[in-house]
Amino acid sequence: IVQESLGCANESMFEEVYDYYVQPGAWTLAPGAVSALSKLRAAGVRLAVVSNFDTRLRPILAHLGVDGLFDTVVVSAEVGAEKPNPVIFEAALQELNLRPHEVVHVGDDRRNDVWGARDAGITAWLWGVDVHDFDQVAKRVLSGGEDEDED
Repeated sequence: IVQESLGCANESMFEEVYDYYVQPGAWTLAPGAVSALSKLRAAGVRLAVVSNFDTRLRPILAHLGVDGLFDTVVVSAEVGAEKPNPVIFEAALQELNLRPHEVVHVGDDRRNDVWGARDAGITAWLWGVDVHDFDQVAKRVLSGGEDEDED
């Protein structure tokens, strides 16, 4: 991907980019994320991250101060399956001790997130289409998935 994006096959360039994205300063949280996740957590909602990332994800979440908001983090590199493969979603269900009909997955990729979750029997909301911000996610989850009208 780096070679295609930058037109460069230099191995040291790849290493620099890889190393950069392990640094905490490379990442920020979206507005409202911590508030919404905290509200869900306080209401007893089980939360998970399901990601096609690698083992750098846990330290990144810790540095951002949100690792304690999640009951589990399921990383494709550790379970041997990437979204949209239902196996990664099934691993999250097992970690959470929940069944598919008890879960909603929110993601930004129609193929990997929506189709993958639905193939595992999980309701899925596409970011930017079904939900537009973290507050809306929290409200919909806490209302049982109903889409509330905006004021």
